[in-house]
Amino acid sequence: MEKIKKSFQTRKFKSASYSFGIIAIALAIVIFLNLLIQALPANLTKIDLSFNQMYSLTETTEEFVKGLSEDIMIYVVCQTGNEDADVMEMLKKYQALSSKIQVETVDPVLHPTFTSEYSEEAVSSGSLIVISEKRFQIIPYQDLYEQTLNTSTYRYDITGFDVEGQLTSALNYVTTDELPVIYQLEGHGVTAISSTLQELIEKNSMKLQSLNLLSAGGVPEDAACIVINAATSDLSADEANQIIAYLEQGGRVFLVEASDGKERPNLTSVMEHYGIQFITGYAIETDSAHFLRPYANYLLPEVNYHAITDGMEEEYLLLGNAGGISEAENTRTSVKVTPLLQTTENGFLRSMENASLQSVSMAEGDIAGPVTVGAAVSEEYQGVETRLVVCSSPYLTNDSANMQVSGNNYKFVMNGLSWLCGLESNIAIDAKSFSMEYLQISASHTNRWTMITVVIFPVICLVAGFGVWVRRRRR
Repeated sequence: MEKIKKSFQTRKFKSASYSFGIIAIALAIVIFLNLLIQALPANLTKIDLSFNQMYSLTETTEEFVKGLSEDIMIYVVCQTGNEDADVMEMLKKYQALSSKIQVETVDPVLHPTFTSEYSEEAVSSGSLIVISEKRFQIIPYQDLYEQTLNTSTYRYDITGFDVEGQLTSALNYVTTDELPVIYQLEGHGVTAISSTLQELIEKNSMKLQSLNLLSAGGVPEDAACIVINAATSDLSADEANQIIAYLEQGGRVFLVEASDGKERPNLTSVMEHYGIQFITGYAIETDSAHFLRPYANYLLPEVNYHAITDGMEEEYLLLGNAGGISEAENTRTSVKVTPLLQTTENGFLRSMENASLQSVSMAEGDIAGPVTVGAAVSEEYQGVETRLVVCSSPYLTNDSANMQVSGNNYKFVMNGLSWLCGLESNIAIDAKSFSMEYLQISASHTNRWTMITVVIFPVICLVAGFGVWVRRRRR
């Protein structure tokens, strides 16, 4: 017994006890820190290292979510334990921004009738149901990921992550007091709004419907805006008068001109009533930094400041075969026409008579620049405000042109619709692509960087190397 007592008093035991105590304290600290970090919001504990910030929220979403004033419930329809990890992480980031958002998983096996309260059709596993006091919206699981048809395999490949776009749109939808209705004029050879642009409109909590003025007998009372997208044939006189009557009552119109050189006097009369005159021809740009090389008629126009273009002044839009826009004669003083998109002073408007010329130099009959190809119009009279957005290039609403400038064409369209409808901002967020996005560089920048990398840098290296060689030789 005495030996046992002495063994506890040896230097070796005391040293081991000290080491054990230090290890126990260190383990306790590690466990405490681990629990503390797990309790922190996801946006503080995880770093998004993806090349395009795939799993981070944009500033637009952060500002919108932080400003929520009503409670939101988000149900994840999925068997417990089978949730999509990426989707759940994004939901945690939304919760970290606002205490108004609650997330709960509903197991359809345990609660088979739960989704019937929100949809008569079956709701796919992994779908989200976003609910407020005003309304609800179901986000199907397949919409959370962007899918593109692979023409080689004829199967759909997952090409993007769209949780933020879909969820922020749903939050905006369920919290907006009144949803603006946008009517797209049909007939008259108009170009139907593409599914891509339509999705952006719906993401911004706007309803898109078709309008036939002949059968409707006039513009519906709930119309927040009318879109006339590249009509190739003219309106009737009655239709033109109906649109003017709508505008005089505070209506809003977004017009994209077909720019095909044809005369449409009735449609022209609507525009001239609000100070806009279309000039037939094709805008040509001679500044290599402002056209898509080698096509001088495919403009990268200068963007002037306006509420519509706020933050877009340094970005590229692509407008092909654009006509000219000018302020009409004898325009009322209450009408304000603001140029939004223009060529540089080096650009000019080629007349239809000279359209066949291959030269990019001005000829007789052409009009010197700058040429306006996009404009905003506003008029306030007797307490009623009328607004129009006009663009003279049908390429503004073309999917291919939009892709070549990383979505900036549609960003302009959405900003324009938001301004027309009186919305504070455009919160339509594009899906984040899994593919690399290419940097758009103008011809002048290409030449500049070619000169720097191919000529200037090598010459500097050669001169520096020669200097080092000479200095060493002298030693």
